[in-house]
Amino acid sequence: MLHSSEIFPLQDGKEVVIRSADPEDAASMLQYMKIMLGETPFLLRTPEEFDYTPEEEARILAGRKNDPRSLMLLAETEGQIIASADVCSHGARSRIRHRGELGISVRKDYWGQGIGSALMERLISFAEQSGFEQIELTVAAKNQRAQRLYRKYGFTVYGTRPHGLKYPDGSYDDDYLMIKAL
Repeated sequence: MLHSSEIFPLQDGKEVVIRSADPEDAASMLQYMKIMLGETPFLLRTPEEFDYTPEEEARILAGRKNDPRSLMLLAETEGQIIASADVCSHGARSRIRHRGELGISVRKDYWGQGIGSALMERLISFAEQSGFEQIELTVAAKNQRAQRLYRKYGFTVYGTRPHGLKYPDGSYDDDYLMIKAL
């Protein structure tokens, strides 16, 4: 689904463009993900495991763009992607069609600048307009920053997946399953 481009002022005074992801963003998106995945241990992949080709990424972005129940947003400043966020359906089957899955990531240099909130507000609005009845996400138990953002927007923990993440040093982190009724 498309979202019109808009300017959003960050708390530090910089301006960010928030817009829908496009297949032409594939190379930039791959660069963003390699950086992002190296900045935080809380995502499901390492930079080495993110091995999409530009063609594969372009197909994924095209699929999101053409799906009326999916929205993928990018935030850019100075020609660089600094955040991405999406909400999409769990599927077309009647028993799960009411559920959406939400994901968000922000480059570390831009944490605490309001971009996560701006993206969250747009995704929740889209989910409501698209007829979702609830949106769901998972978050690492140690990721307090993300949990604060999700709680701010009405998400609550409905379960814990023990040892949901395993790190290279052999340590674990639980995953919290969070939900927001719309």
